[in-house]
Amino acid sequence: MKKILITLGLLFFAFAARAQWTLQTYGEYDYTRTSGNSASLALKADYQLAENFNIGFGYQGTTLNRHAINLQYQVNLLKANCGTLYLENRYLYRLYPNYNLQEFNGVLDLGWRNRHFNFQFGLTNRYTAPIPLRKNGGMETVFEPMNVTFCVEGNLFDQEHPWNVGARVSNYRDFVIERFTLFFYSVNGYYDLGNGLRLTAEAGMHPSGVLNLSAQYNGWYGNVGLIWKPKN
Repeated sequence: MKKILITLGLLFFAFAARAQWTLQTYGEYDYTRTSGNSASLALKADYQLAENFNIGFGYQGTTLNRHAINLQYQVNLLKANCGTLYLENRYLYRLYPNYNLQEFNGVLDLGWRNRHFNFQFGLTNRYTAPIPLRKNGGMETVFEPMNVTFCVEGNLFDQEHPWNVGARVSNYRDFVIERFTLFFYSVNGYYDLGNGLRLTAEAGMHPSGVLNLSAQYNGWYGNVGLIWKPKN
């Protein structure tokens, strides 16, 4: 059995190395007045199944014992000289063992991007429930009203340039979705190291609070990571 698992694992990695995979990892430091200092590690993978369709998934764990799993797919609807119109569907699961709660999110976005800019606008729904799930719900079970998601970001150069800097304003990130009135502000950049490796960095400000309940003070975060796109 062990030999079979090893063989399957080797075949998987051999296939992944030949496929249109993009792998990313980053470590992040975060500080807020409500939670103090924390650190996290994120792992993401994207796979292009076809020219106009790709899927992605990711995981993030923090020193505050919070965990998140992200699953998404993106479909290009229309390509033109001025940019690409696309549809994105994302699902986010967040786990808070210290509070005995879990959170389920679904997002449907319509976006447009070109060489320098990306705009997204959509709707999201959130369901918060106790751990474990209860058939009859309970006081901790909350169905939030429909919320709006948005993202506006721009880069100095296109994504093929060997280095880049940019800025972003949105009410969501890879592993968290806030309400429409709570924004993330960030600056970011990358530098190509060669052999399909790209060094990334980001610094930003985000709403403070716990379980999407905002506090008066903003928090700060910064991360550094790597993106690897194997060459076929």
